[in-house]
Amino acid sequence: MSQAAATAEGPEGRIPVLDIGPALAGAPGAMEALAGSIARSCEDTGFLVLANHGVPTALVEGCFAAAAEFFALPEEEKLALKVGQLNLGFLPTGAQVIRTSTIHNNTKPNLNESFYISRDYAPDDPDILAGKPMIGLNRWPPALPGFRPATMAYYTAMLGLAQRMLPAFALALGLRPDYFAEDFTEPSCTLRLIRYQPQPEPEADRFGFAPHIDTNFITFLAQSALPGLEVRTREGEWLRPPAIPGTFVVNTAEMLGRYSNDRFAPTPHRVVNTNREMRYAIPFFFGPGNDAIIKVVPSCIGPGNPPKYEPLRYLDHRQKLNRTNFAHRQQMP
Repeated sequence: MSQAAATAEGPEGRIPVLDIGPALAGAPGAMEALAGSIARSCEDTGFLVLANHGVPTALVEGCFAAAAEFFALPEEEKLALKVGQLNLGFLPTGAQVIRTSTIHNNTKPNLNESFYISRDYAPDDPDILAGKPMIGLNRWPPALPGFRPATMAYYTAMLGLAQRMLPAFALALGLRPDYFAEDFTEPSCTLRLIRYQPQPEPEADRFGFAPHIDTNFITFLAQSALPGLEVRTREGEWLRPPAIPGTFVVNTAEMLGRYSNDRFAPTPHRVVNTNREMRYAIPFFFGPGNDAIIKVVPSCIGPGNPPKYEPLRYLDHRQKLNRTNFAHRQQMP
């Protein structure tokens, strides 16, 4: 398997660059035009690049800076925030093998360390007091007082952008703009800060992040300073998204695939950090609410095209992944 990847450049490439400013501003016909572009891309590579998205550059840079500060802490300070039953906090290098991947037999741990952040609940929040599953308190490094405000400002901005993009994905599937609104009233979102180890001479079947599909609805990835992300086309070629500063790479994920009966099937991707220095990434994963029942939408079924998937409660899906892909969870009841 070659570790080299071609580059898709510009709006005419396999991964289009879309100016979403007019759609977000409510310009007549802009959301429908955006939906058409999303549909074409999601039926091909499942990846696209968003420009003119309205998220301030300072928030993106602030989150990248917070990630770098955290990973520079002494190992014992990071391990004090190690993830537990829920994936909130620090995940050391070697603690994740993507065993649920259906597109590659992953047996080796990813060459990265991560820090997970979710909705920032207060200790007395009713959902916390009730012990609701897959809901917990974020963990914050006491030595970095600016870490929490920087990451949560970015989290909040990305949540807003994701919600504003929902109508475009609904329209892309031939649905009314608010079709997904109920399932995303209280979305399940995760901000994952990642530091990839250098891999200037790649090993066979060893990756910064092994080939996989994302398991949420859609993922937003701010452009990293260094290359590394690679996308597999339906023809089996690995290519890199356009590296345009200030844009977001967006990809379809498993739940959108289920909603769409695989019309918008999630696309395999991987990370190989062939640079000679650490690479940072701050993906934002946007998923339905825990209680949402993921069902194939009516526009994606018909005579000769029955549903490929049974209804699935998103909470059940999340719990299964949590138990399967992380070494610390396999040692817990």
